[in-house]
Amino acid sequence: MQHQDTKIGKLRRWQFLKSVFWLGCTAFGGPQMHLPLFKKRLVDEKRFIDKDTLLDINAFCSILPGPSTTQTITALGFKLGGPRLAFLSLLAWVFPGAIIMCALTLSPSFLAQGHLRFLEPMVASFLMFAVISMIQMIRPDKINYLIFVISGLAGYLIQNPLIFPFGVLIGAVLSSNFGNRPYTPNTEPFGKIRWANFSLYIVIFLLIGGTGLLLAANENTLGISKPIILFENTYRMGSLSFGGGNMLSAMAMEHFVQYKQQLSMHEFNTGLGIVQGLPGPNFNFAIYLNGIALRNAEFGLNGQMLGCIIGLVGIFLPGTLLVFFAFPIWKKLQTYPIVQRSLDGIFSASVGFILSAALILNHHFWKNVSASHHSATSIVVFGMSLILLISKKVPAPLIVLGTVIAGFAYTRLGL
Repeated sequence: MQHQDTKIGKLRRWQFLKSVFWLGCTAFGGPQMHLPLFKKRLVDEKRFIDKDTLLDINAFCSILPGPSTTQTITALGFKLGGPRLAFLSLLAWVFPGAIIMCALTLSPSFLAQGHLRFLEPMVASFLMFAVISMIQMIRPDKINYLIFVISGLAGYLIQNPLIFPFGVLIGAVLSSNFGNRPYTPNTEPFGKIRWANFSLYIVIFLLIGGTGLLLAANENTLGISKPIILFENTYRMGSLSFGGGNMLSAMAMEHFVQYKQQLSMHEFNTGLGIVQGLPGPNFNFAIYLNGIALRNAEFGLNGQMLGCIIGLVGIFLPGTLLVFFAFPIWKKLQTYPIVQRSLDGIFSASVGFILSAALILNHHFWKNVSASHHSATSIVVFGMSLILLISKKVPAPLIVLGTVIAGFAYTRLGL
């Protein structure tokens, strides 16, 4: 299928934004669930793009640091309507979940840990279903399935954040040399490379990093130090977090809990549980982290709101600037057959790491479920969630809502 200029008219742009906003309100389950929902809404139902274009753009975003599904939505907006539609698409996708996360952060007692007790079996079932769904999206080829299996097992056995960029690179090399993907000439205009976006990305990184380094020595004496240092930390995480939300969680736990001790482990786990039950990107976790960090630093309600804004801007800005800079370059690189063949390996490796996440979480769930007096109920929640997802008769948001209601009922009944 030959690539063509896919810019769309104003009416279709508005329809695209409405579809993205709908996804931002209903796409639960993290990045492993987002891509199948993108395909269903944007490809199968609305036909804004074709399946190969969606998977290729997702593969491109997988090699960039930052939230890959958020960058996928941004890059799609860029492809269909230029920088303006890309920015509006980013807001439509991020804001629904961000607003809910901000509200919960300002009132963290609204969802107690007991109310989230059944989120783990639900998320475990979501991950299993995501693997089942995304295997079907891998281009049929022995090398692609081999990359999927190897990367999945490697991620499960090694459990080191560095395995993701290395796995993606190895997958790209294998598929570019041994894959069977036919070459498709790319006649789409490349567009102008916006070096200003990359320059801004570097300038912010160096300026905020240098300022944070200087203020770190006076973090407890200068009132302005903590917010600036938090922004530097969050921007750095958004710039270096290859591997999506799992990588961000690992970096955040090391920094906010172990190194700086700005959050307790209980607070961290509560936020991590909440973000699993919210729509949109899991990188909204940064909103919670920064809001609670400033609350614990006794900054008051206004300080918590400032922390939420710091988390929102700091975590999404670097990845967005990279998409705006790199997407025109990517379109040019797609003219080379070796690059096109590498996309299948990149995507297969990404699906493999979703398998890793599913294996890790399910191993943890099934290992601990026998030790809990809620084991029977947790197994029922897992089984019912998986059956409902496979049947496709109950929307994912209703499954999440039912899980939270079940936890709330058990807490109120003292079970």
